[in-house]
Formats: sequence, structure tokens, C-alpha cells
Amino acid sequence: MKILVGILPGVLLSILFILNDRKVTKEKLLNIIILLILGAIGSYICYRFEMHYGGYFKKVKDSNYFEVLFYAIFGVAIFEEGYKWFITLLMSFFSKKDNNYDIVTYSIFSSIGFLTFENVIYYVIPYGMGAAISRIFTSIPSHICFAIIMGYFLQKGFNSSIFKKILYYFLGLILPTFVHAYYNSFLYGGKYSDYFNINFIIIIVITIILFMIMEFRRRKQ
Repeated sequence: MKILVGILPGVLLSILFILNDRKVTKEKLLNIIILLILGAIGSYICYRFEMHYGGYFKKVKDSNYFEVLFYAIFGVAIFEEGYKWFITLLMSFFSKKDNNYDIVTYSIFSSIGFLTFENVIYYVIPYGMGAAISRIFTSIPSHICFAIIMGYFLQKGFNSSIFKKILYYFLGLILPTFVHAYYNSFLYGGKYSDYFNINFIIIIVITIILFMIMEFRRRKQ
């Protein structure tokens, strides 16, 4: 039962974003399935990297906030967002795109695959139903936020000149990585958890604004 609860958010998110994409072709649906699988595989790969390199950083209990943030960036977020950024661009380069919103869709589904595997294997199975329910309100929406921020900048680079394309694609990696690390920095060790809620709300609000901007652009196409 708890495994089903762990999978359910990913299923519901998949349905929601498929319905939101106005033109889901057979090819794009196949690409989405591939990205869900690759995202899940990436969750394991990144976990192994994080376990290996995490030992090189100072322990959170002995760190100040900026040291915690540094660890969150270079010990966790860069692997996770870097992997999702890579497979999103890879799929975008090798697929027929109907419009520049496709790359946003790919970013979101790579993240859904990632977060679903992470949710079930690393949290719900070891920690039970309580973890499954609490993550519905925190970690799961946070991953979608990172994906939307990534998709926003990748979309802006889609039809840009070479220089702007490189810039936006770079921002599509760096900014989600920083936001992801910023989010994590208030959770590690509970040292700065008093600041979590307000900062999480800020991330949610910014993401909603970016998503509305992308939706406005799409309606004008």
C-alpha cells in the first residue's frame, strides 16, 4: 500500500502535465515514457554520487549556513539537476519538436521520473506512510519547481542566437541547481529549518509566475 502511495503523486503529475500540453503526439508520448525511465535511473545514479562525494564535505552540524549551502550545491544539487538537464537536452536534440514548449514538457517529465523513484525507494519504503504523505507537500512540488525553472530558460534558448542559446541553456542548469540547493539548505540537519516555510513559499510563487509566463507565450503562438 505504501508503495502505491509513493507512486501516486508521480502518476497524478504525469496525467496533469500531459493534459496541460495541448499537442501530445505519439512520438512525444514515447519520449515522455523514455524520460520517466531515464529520470528514475538517474535518481539511483545521483544517489551513488552523493553518497560518495558527501563524505568530502564538512558535517552539517559543524557547518555555518554558507558551508551547508556549498554542500547542497556541490554535493547534491549539481548532480541531480545536471543529470535532468542533460537528459532533457539530449531528448530535445534527438526528437522532432512541434513547438518550443516541448522542451518544458521534457524537463518536467525527467523530473517526475526522478522524484517518483526517489520518493519510493529512498523514503517511502524505509520510512513508511508518514514520509509518503509529508513529501507530497514539500519534496515532490519542489522537484516540479526546479523542472519548471529549468524549462523556462531552456525554452527561452530554443530559437535564440548561438550566444543567447548558450547563455539560456547555462542558466537552465545553474539556476535550478542553486534553487534546489537553497531549498535543501534549510532542511539539512534541521539547523535552519525555522526559515524553511517562508523560503519554500517564495520558490513556489516564483515558479508559478514563470509557469504563467510560459503559458502566456504558448497561447500567443
